[in-house]
Amino acid sequence: MSDSQLVAIVDDDPGVSGSIASLLRSAGLESERFSYGGDLIDRGVLDEFCCIISDLHMEGMDGKALQLELIRLGWSGPFIVITAFPNDSEREQMMSKGAHAFVSKPIDPDGFLDLVEAAVA
Repeated sequence: MSDSQLVAIVDDDPGVSGSIASLLRSAGLESERFSYGGDLIDRGVLDEFCCIISDLHMEGMDGKALQLELIRLGWSGPFIVITAFPNDSEREQMMSKGAHAFVSKPIDPDGFLDLVEAAVA
């Protein structure tokens, strides 16, 4: 994991990723946005990121596949899952594989920022 304060945001909705990026910026955290998991993996520099925030349901490499690939690659930083369609089974699966948090959309900005700050502390 990186010593930087750079957070990866993986979401196929540019409005959501932009809002999260603005929220993080307000707390002094830099971010880089990716439209799906494969974009992040293809960049090849996971060690730059102190945290990865990913939507669960996306085209291409979704949040579940991304989490499995991060595990396979040995990335051990905090992985935060966000979704507009939460269910207990997916929550259990993601958390049992080491997700730091599973957050339902719409996101409460203050609570989410507290969660991310605690994850990167």
